[in-house]
Amino acid sequence: MKLLKITPRLLWGILLSMIASLLNLYLPLLVRHFINLKQFAWSGLSKKVLLLGGLILIGNLLVSSLSDYLISSEGDRQVRQLRLRLQKQVLRLPQKYFDQQISGNLTSRIINDVNVLRSFLTETIPAVVTGSLTILGTMLITFSLDWKLTLLMLLVFPIDGLVTVPLGKISEVIADQTQSSLAALTGVTSESIKQIKTVKLNKAEEDVFAKNAREINKLYRLSLKGDRIAAMIGPLQSMLSFCLIMAVVLYGTLRVKSGSLSTGTLGAFMMYFFQIIGPINNVALFYSDRKQMLGATRKISEIINETAEETAGKEQLAVAPGSSLLRLDQVSFAYQDLPVLEKVDLEARSGEKIALVGATGAGKTTLANVITRLYPVAAGRISLNGQASTDFSLEQWRGFFSVVLQENTIISGSIRDNLTLGLNRKVTDQELWDALALVRLEEYAKKLPKGLDSLLGESGKQLSGGQRQRMQIARACLRDFKFLLLDEATSNLDADTEKIIMTALDRLKRTKNCGQITIAHRLGTIANSDRIYFIKNKTVVASGSHEELLEKVPDYRRYVHEQQLKEKR
Repeated sequence: MKLLKITPRLLWGILLSMIASLLNLYLPLLVRHFINLKQFAWSGLSKKVLLLGGLILIGNLLVSSLSDYLISSEGDRQVRQLRLRLQKQVLRLPQKYFDQQISGNLTSRIINDVNVLRSFLTETIPAVVTGSLTILGTMLITFSLDWKLTLLMLLVFPIDGLVTVPLGKISEVIADQTQSSLAALTGVTSESIKQIKTVKLNKAEEDVFAKNAREINKLYRLSLKGDRIAAMIGPLQSMLSFCLIMAVVLYGTLRVKSGSLSTGTLGAFMMYFFQIIGPINNVALFYSDRKQMLGATRKISEIINETAEETAGKEQLAVAPGSSLLRLDQVSFAYQDLPVLEKVDLEARSGEKIALVGATGAGKTTLANVITRLYPVAAGRISLNGQASTDFSLEQWRGFFSVVLQENTIISGSIRDNLTLGLNRKVTDQELWDALALVRLEEYAKKLPKGLDSLLGESGKQLSGGQRQRMQIARACLRDFKFLLLDEATSNLDADTEKIIMTALDRLKRTKNCGQITIAHRLGTIANSDRIYFIKNKTVVASGSHEELLEKVPDYRRYVHEQQLKEKR
């Protein structure tokens, strides 16, 4: 799979770079001609030589500048497209993929690995093409000038290869390990900064520092290995080049004294020698650069080739207005072959409030994730008004639900940005204020300097835990939905605020004729539900009203008693 492409714009840039290389090849011939002039006075011939040399230098400058711009701008354009492609793919990957990843690693792949590809496209490829042309052109010209001196100069190739090829293979391994280490370091650093409050409250600074230090030291050791290789390659190449230069100079001087070689030809040879040293090194390093590029390509390709969620592609199915019935029939789900839900049956209707209760780890949140198709069911069927959930596109299906999670889902940005997140319609300021009033945040927002456009900081750090949950509820209420799904959405609220908000949500339920599915532990939140599903041992063991379950289900009575004890503490 080609992540970056050789485009006409890039080819034009390389072509111009080749023209610049050819112009450079002509300069030593002019110098040779000038040195060999019998008379160095400002004769007409010497002026023409200098004028032509000046024009070549200016032309080379203009052509090289245009070439560099075309190549680098095309590289930037393709890197932009690749990053957009990666970002889009990452957002479309299923939830189970992220469960096994560290977000910082993905960030590193999108940023650092893509930079490796850009470097190969805009630096390595043009350098190898123009370098090969320079080497070939130099060989042809120098052979025509003096084949004996050319053969001596050609010794640089096998000698340079003896140094760069074995060391280049070592550099390839180090480069691949460095990219992986850099990704790991980005991951742990990002995680430690994101969780800084937890780190401080748990006095875990030393533990986190030690974890980061391990990755930093690992990267440092790899860098030292790379430094040692570079420290060997550079001086060795310099020493070999110096020895070859001395050999060319000494041999050429003897030839000049014997009269078999002109001074101008020797001068041109020296210019050509210095001119091909860089291209020779670029060509010699192409192997290791290519291996590093392939390593980055492999990691990026793994992300792109991951099977994405089918967010679109199916036609919108007509859903009759009015009441809706959500059903789960014998639904099972396993996470990494570990059963989490087994043969769950459940119903939720418009205008009805149901609750999912059970001990921690019973599978309540997983059930919510399965209902919203964050995870595919292993067996069973989920349907809306008799239509299978898989008959709907993922986008349409998730549009039936407005979800408020227990964890913080506030994004960096303004109040407006958070309330309108994901909305595909224009929302008036009055609608936003009404949503804030519903969750008792209106007065708070009005006191802020910029009102709805006030920034909340990263992950809503300007808000308290309760305010963040209320902001998420306000966001959910702005959506068009058939079912409101609350996963411990009021756990950070005091009892009075929770009662007010739950009353408001009950009113919203009647206004929108939607169903409400609540996951909670507080008895006050679930007791007035129309129907409670009690989950135990990975399945629904009983359902009914609070009073019915208290009367008929001993496990539920025990659960309620335990919750009452917890709430009294």
